[in-house]
Amino acid sequence: MKQAALETLAQHGFSGLTLEKICERARVPRATFYRRWATPMEAVGEAFNEAFHFAALPDTGDVVADLVAFSKDMLKLYNDPVLGPCMSFLIPEGRVRPDLADKYAEDFRRRRAYNRQVVERAIARGQVAGDTDPDLIIDVLSGLAMNNYATGRPVTDQSLELVIRRLLLLNG
Repeated sequence: MKQAALETLAQHGFSGLTLEKICERARVPRATFYRRWATPMEAVGEAFNEAFHFAALPDTGDVVADLVAFSKDMLKLYNDPVLGPCMSFLIPEGRVRPDLADKYAEDFRRRRAYNRQVVERAIARGQVAGDTDPDLIIDVLSGLAMNNYATGRPVTDQSLELVIRRLLLLNG
């Protein structure tokens, strides 16, 4: 049902995100939906957070290779035919509905802390400077993925490596 909620949002936007459409797409009765969630937005939020949580972060011992792999996973998520449009609806909706932004802020912080580990491990190993800001690195790589989604401008492995090396102040 969570996938049906995401697909409904992606296809119809917030104005078309109804319980009826979700249940119809999932082929389940309303009572089944209500056993798990109180609103369609709760199902969307849960599905979205699950999709953006990486089960395993790359850990090859090479911070550049790990961040390239992480970035490629982000690019796939942002360009997913369901998740990409959902993100395009959720970001501005969160700006005008603080209740929505507040509700999912903790999930964002949890995901961010998890994703920061790639850079934090590199700092602990002495691969990058101790004053490197892991959040800034993740922000820039996420922004690159978002820009790719919005513009369709290709992002190659070579360009990812160049950006990552520059962010980490590494030579090469």
